This record gives sequence, C-alpha cells and structure tokens, in this order.
Amino acid sequence: MSNKADKLMKQAMREQQKRIRPGECQKYVRLVLDQGLLLIPWGQELLEKLNNTDLKYEIRSLPARNCIFWERNVGQQTLVAGVELEDAWHMEQQVLLVYAEADFQRALKDHNLGCIKAKLQDAFPALNCQFTVVVPRLRQSKHSHETNALIELQLLQQLHVEQLAQPQCQEFILLLQRYTKAIAELPYKQQRQSILGSFKKYLANDNKQCVRVEQGNGYGRLWQQHLNRLPLVTLEVAESIISQYPCPKRMLQQFADDPQAVQTLADVKIKRSNGPQPLQSERRIGNVLSNKLYTLYTARDPNTLI
Repeated sequence: MSNKADKLMKQAMREQQKRIRPGECQKYVRLVLDQGLLLIPWGQELLEKLNNTDLKYEIRSLPARNCIFWERNVGQQTLVAGVELEDAWHMEQQVLLVYAEADFQRALKDHNLGCIKAKLQDAFPALNCQFTVVVPRLRQSKHSHETNALIELQLLQQLHVEQLAQPQCQEFILLLQRYTKAIAELPYKQQRQSILGSFKKYLANDNKQCVRVEQGNGYGRLWQQHLNRLPLVTLEVAESIISQYPCPKRMLQQFADDPQAVQTLADVKIKRSNGPQPLQSERRIGNVLSNKLYTLYTARDPNTLI
C-alpha cells in the first residue's frame, strides 16, 4: 500500500511539474471576462479576436463590471451535482479593470476614479490581488487633468495603469497575451528563483556551460570547468593542473602534507592542448597562480584577498 501511495505521489508531482513548465503552462490557464465587456464599443470584436488566438476564456457575471481575471487548472477534480467530475480551477491574484473611452471620460467628469481600488477590493476580498486599470491612451492636450488622474491612480491607490493605443481592441489582445503568459509561467519562475536564491544555484544545470554529473560520471569535467572559471587559468593550464592533481582532494592533501606543495605546483609544465609534449619554452604554472590557488583552497578567513 505504501509503495502504491508513493507511486501516486510521484505521478502527481510529475503532473504538477508538467503543468507549470514553460510551453505547457498556458494550456492550464484561462481568462474569465465580465459579460459587461460585450457592451463596450469593441466588445464583439474582442470576442472574435479571442477566438482566433490560443487563449482560453469564459464569460461570467463578475462582482465588478468590466473586469477580467485569470484561473488556473490545479489538476484536481471535484464532484458536480453528485454525477460528474469537473476540473478544479483556482483564481489567480491578478485583476484587470477595463475602461472604454466614454466610460473613462465620464469617470473623470464625475470624479469617480478616486475610489476604484476600494471597489475592486470589495468585489474581490478573498485574495491579495494586484489590480490593473486599462484605459485608452491619452491624446495630446493642453489640459493635464487626465494625466494627473492617472498619476493619482498609481501613486495614491497603488494601481498599475495600462494605456491602449489605437486600434484598442488589437492592443488589448496583445496585452492579454502578455499577461496570460506571465501569469502562466509565474509558478515555474518562483520555483526556479527559490532554488537559485540559495547555494543550490551553484548546482543548478541552467547554463550551457554547466556540467552534468550523473552516476559518478562528469567529476573530471566539473573539476576542469571549475579551474577554467579562475583568472589566469586557460584550458591548457587547467589540463596541466589536472594531469598533476586529477581531483581537488589530491591537491588539498598535497597542500596539507607537503611544505613544498606550492613550489611543486608552480613547477608544473604547461602542455599543448593537442598533445602531451610540453612547449619548447617550457612554460610553467608559475608562482603567482600557484600561490593564488593555495590561498583559495586553504584560507579560512572569508575576507582573504586572493
């Protein structure tokens, strides 16, 4: 029973990772549009353009007029009316409030913009949502009251403001695509950030120059890559050091046991990259690099200058 439970748990974890993976995650995110958006001048055009994209959406009657939010399929199923299973969707913490041209001008005239955030928080009280107000792009005008109103939305109410250029419907579709992609990829980026924010970032295989170590293979390549990261260490220098010290442990033991270890390392001859023969000039590792490596691997004070 325990083995079966472990298998189910691992399967669920793999499925969850698949759902947040870039390229797959947008399949599990959908928009929820307030039905009032169909009544704005370009509402029907909006539906037509949405149907021509990969965006998933639903139309409902939302507690705040002309709003949009996002939901994510969490991979669970709930019993509906006791007869069928449906996917469970959870609301994301992002809400857009859309103003058409006439509605925005009316709100400016009636001074109704000052209470937008309070109304949105009353409409969506359960989540710590981030609110964005979408308005038409302001025309060049001698009057600055429109600009001041938008500044107050951002500074006084802590709302994000997006302005739509013409054609507004097409610009709005592009805006929805950007937001949907960002929201869909957010769990993956948060997961990666939690890993890369600690010392595990040195073990993460994210870069093309990282070295994969699996089942005991790759340690020699990792040792060489580490040496190549150090100043003054070229590929030939790293290979010459590795020929003398195949692993870091061998070098550390030499430094600990042999008083002449620094000079021994300094006398190591640099070999050609295409063969085992040393250069005719018999270049050596040298005292400068040898002392730097000794300081790097033996110093106990983290503030030691190398």
